[in-house]
Amino acid sequence: MPWRLKEVIPEALKRAGGKERLRRGLVLAAWREVAGKDLARFTEAVALEEGVLVVHVPDPVVAHQLTYTRLALLRRYEERFPGTVREIRFQVGPIEAEGGEAPSPSDPGRLREAGRKALALAEKAPPELRERVARAALALFQRQRGDPCPVCQALSETHPCPTCRRHLEDPGVRRAAERLMRGQEAGLEGDALRAARHLARENLLAQMRDLYPEALRSEEFRPLLADLARRYRNLFPQEPLPEGVRSLLKEG
Repeated sequence: MPWRLKEVIPEALKRAGGKERLRRGLVLAAWREVAGKDLARFTEAVALEEGVLVVHVPDPVVAHQLTYTRLALLRRYEERFPGTVREIRFQVGPIEAEGGEAPSPSDPGRLREAGRKALALAEKAPPELRERVARAALALFQRQRGDPCPVCQALSETHPCPTCRRHLEDPGVRRAAERLMRGQEAGLEGDALRAARHLARENLLAQMRDLYPEALRSEEFRPLLADLARRYRNLFPQEPLPEGVRSLLKEG
């Protein structure tokens, strides 16, 4: 008489270490589904002991930030495996790359940086939205390549990035930059304001560079240079003046 599946499975489970061992394996395997593929890219569930699921993360910053998603993850596990996962502990540890292949030497640093930026962004969102914000931001940061755009700081292969280039070429943004240089309100916000400030900064620096040699030769140009320096300091109080200008105007 053929074996029935419901009779074979209990015996197989017994030989493999019992239902508890299989259940632990299923819980670990379900991490990617529970966490979502974006979060799972830089985390890995490695152990389940006495109801505590241990998840490896790349560094302490990510471990701390992921505590904001803990309750949502626990609820998902409860739906799939009732009473099995009572707590999730995030700790720094090795993470196996997808497909079992080791990441290239440059990938871990990029991955950690993407995780930090995504989680820092999520921390500013309302608690009920933090998980979704973190996942969406991580997906965005991981798709990006290159160095920071000088205007918006987003990673880009071209500088400025395509979005900022459009703003920099906008006549309205250019007029706003001129207003900023005169000490007036730009009347813009968001990316357009950042572009206007960037233009104002570059224009003031260029004018100071052009005027500096004349002011160095003749004192009559120094009041004009001092006026440019004052405008620059008002707009960018955290940034130092060019060294030559600062020295000529005897500013610390």
